[in-house]
Amino acid sequence: MNDEIRAILDGAATPDEKLRALMPAFARALNCERCVMFLRDPETNRGRAVHRWAAAPAFELRRADRGWEAMPATLLDDDPMYAEAMVNPEALYIEDIETAGPALLNAAYEREHFGHRALVHAPVWHEGKMYGILEPSSMTEPRIWSAADKALVAAVQARIGPVVAAFVRADAG
Repeated sequence: MNDEIRAILDGAATPDEKLRALMPAFARALNCERCVMFLRDPETNRGRAVHRWAAAPAFELRRADRGWEAMPATLLDDDPMYAEAMVNPEALYIEDIETAGPALLNAAYEREHFGHRALVHAPVWHEGKMYGILEPSSMTEPRIWSAADKALVAAVQARIGPVVAAFVRADAG
């Protein structure tokens, strides 16, 4: 973990401040054009994506954050990665949405809703519940995720659960 990310996670900032600072720092550390934290309230199954960063306007997440919204009833069928995140805390490393198999992801869904080409789909778990997905993305080109990338993702996943859970509990209240 680099010094900037460690300082963010170790700092005395609020969960909201930590997550806002983490998105650009994490994206830069992974050399990605975008990073989004998709939040989930495990008690109500509502979600939002308030914490996000993009290197350029063209890479911004296409949908606005409208606060806590019910997760679509078809989400588990439409998004195999999300369905996997609900039962498995391990990150998925997608080198190219165009060549990944349909058991892993729904390429049409990814293109329509997210517009990325390669991504890490890193579930954020705390106390046995999934609170969100940390998603750094490469927007235009396929990407091979290195051992160093995977080690950084795992280190951040291991530390971020309590921060994300605290934000969700306070914000979704």
